[in-house]
Amino acid sequence: MATMARKSARLQKKRKADTQTDLQTTGAAEPPQKRIKSSEVQDSDEEGVEDQQVSEPSSDDATESTSSSRKKSRVSGNSSKKKATKLIPVDERFKKVRGRLGLLHKLVTEMPLDVIFEIFAHLRPLDILRLSRTSRDLHNLLTSRSSEHVWRNARLNVEGLPPLPTDLNEIQYAKLMFDTICQVCGNHCYTVFWDCRVRCCKKCVHEVLLPEHMLYREHCRTMQSSDFYRYIVYVPHDRTRMKRGMEELFSSSTFKSISDDYRKSVKVLNDAGERVTDAQKLAAWKLPMNTKRTEHQHYTRLCEQWSKGQRNSREDELREIRQQRRSQIENRLIELGWGPELERLRQENGSDSFWNHKLIRQSKLLTDRLWDQITPTIFELLQPVRDRRLRVERINALKARYEALKRCYDIYIFQQKNLKKSGFPPFGDVIECHIGYDIIFNTPYEQPLSEDAFHEELEKLPDFIDDWNKRKTQELVEIVQQDIPEATVDTLGLAKTVFLCQSCNDFLWYPAVFQHCCRTHLHTHASNVDVYHGFNPYDQLDSVPWNKHSTRIIFSKTHSISLSLIMQSCGLDPDTALHEDLDSLDDVILECKNCYHNGRRTFMRWSRAFLHNQYFGQRHVPTPVKPSEQLQQELLDFERPRGWHIVYTCDHCPDIPMGKQRRNYGDLCSHLLQEHGKASHQKRLEPRTKCALFRKGSLSYRSGMARR
Repeated sequence: MATMARKSARLQKKRKADTQTDLQTTGAAEPPQKRIKSSEVQDSDEEGVEDQQVSEPSSDDATESTSSSRKKSRVSGNSSKKKATKLIPVDERFKKVRGRLGLLHKLVTEMPLDVIFEIFAHLRPLDILRLSRTSRDLHNLLTSRSSEHVWRNARLNVEGLPPLPTDLNEIQYAKLMFDTICQVCGNHCYTVFWDCRVRCCKKCVHEVLLPEHMLYREHCRTMQSSDFYRYIVYVPHDRTRMKRGMEELFSSSTFKSISDDYRKSVKVLNDAGERVTDAQKLAAWKLPMNTKRTEHQHYTRLCEQWSKGQRNSREDELREIRQQRRSQIENRLIELGWGPELERLRQENGSDSFWNHKLIRQSKLLTDRLWDQITPTIFELLQPVRDRRLRVERINALKARYEALKRCYDIYIFQQKNLKKSGFPPFGDVIECHIGYDIIFNTPYEQPLSEDAFHEELEKLPDFIDDWNKRKTQELVEIVQQDIPEATVDTLGLAKTVFLCQSCNDFLWYPAVFQHCCRTHLHTHASNVDVYHGFNPYDQLDSVPWNKHSTRIIFSKTHSISLSLIMQSCGLDPDTALHEDLDSLDDVILECKNCYHNGRRTFMRWSRAFLHNQYFGQRHVPTPVKPSEQLQQELLDFERPRGWHIVYTCDHCPDIPMGKQRRNYGDLCSHLLQEHGKASHQKRLEPRTKCALFRKGSLSYRSGMARR
């Protein structure tokens, strides 16, 4: 366009000179020519060459030509202004591009080449590749033969890059090593077949690389099979995983060139006019091919090692960026008060799922704008963790307060000696009557509560315990009256009044029935979570109200009859004997006369006789006997516990508010010998409760003594 403008200016000068010559020749006064502006020249150039020619005005219409030229100049000036103010539509692809467009075009067309090449000398091969695809001018500039030094300098800027191979030029080598598009379809691709010097995706791989059987199928008509397998070993090949498994792919173009060279160098014509293999030429052909193949494989290994190193370094770089991003997010969350939630996630082993979220685990450093974008999602992820943490902290705080109340209650029960005879409510009933409820739930959870805070609540215990004993005693009387209508409160204290727990099949007596152990181990009280604000004190404290399920503890009439018969045989009156009187029968040995068989006699304690009569009927009523010392020792050895599941307490140790220490048989024997100087064989050991006698250690002993 600049050339055309310069040409138009020359025409105007020539036209002006011709006009002046004509005026001097004719001597007629011609009107002066109007000076043409550069904008007008450019506009006239755009209209075409034929529009640039202007006819010379005659003398008769000089005035008319002058006025017309003025008018035309005005019109042309206005039209140039209109053209300058006209809006040019922008391509949709460049609407979101920031800055001015066309800077690269100016870089190529206006900047000196030596400056351009100096800038390019500091770039890397991938940068040069991308620049060559931005415009036609840059493409022509960078792909010309004179710009080879640009690619070479860019290659030398990469540290550790293998040297340029002999079979590739600079541009091909840059595309192989640094490009990210498929050489066939142009899509994104990161798969490189290094030995074949090809970068392509697996969808296009069979267009440039072929497996061995396909190569043979294409060229089997033009060669012998022996020749094929003779030079296939020199063809570059790579192994890759395809849909059907691992495949070995060969470069088809290199195969063709090697096969052509093989035919030219090795094949000769014989006397019959057939092309046969010359052994000497074959040996001479193999020597350089082996050398070239060895060098090619060595260079392939160099490229693979460099690519692996680049991949590892890039992974390390991205990992470092992700770690920095994680640290930045963690620091900001801690500043905003989410530190306990992050610690809670680590305790729950859920931090991996949080930190691997797609918005968090990114290879981008965190900025204020990115932080504002991901903050709502992060808070949404952490809010359930905060709810769980607060719920656990609230449960722990409430549990600690109830445990403090329980310690106060145990100390109070321990100090009231008379309650052991009359019975006292378990702690589950204390919870149910809401003693200490206001203090526990109305005090802020962050504020710790000591045992002194429940001092006023403990003053309610005497009235509560008296009322509870009356209600529960009357409840037991009503249970007994279902089988014995005339039963009263005094009936509960008799030894023959036997209660049965239908959950664990234990036999219970009054008042120990109020402290039955399975009240807390086998049943969980379904408390009203609304009353306790979602906290279940019965589960947390492992204690429920006594006999919450009214059908669990019943009066056993059949076992009461059996025990009455045993007491009568031992000389006790069932109508007056109390439960404490059964302790006098612990050393009594009984024998069932009806169980004599083949000269073997059956001996037992009263607890076993109680069950023996229940199992075998009214005819099997054991009676007391006076055994010899040998039989007593055999009975003690036989009754020695053989398992570690029976729990004992030491009667020689004083009572404590929290209860005596529970021990197994071995621990109790060592304790008796070390602390109290008593051997375990000097006294018959009994379990912690007599109900355990009926379940565990009360067995009948069959002696081999002949019946007298």
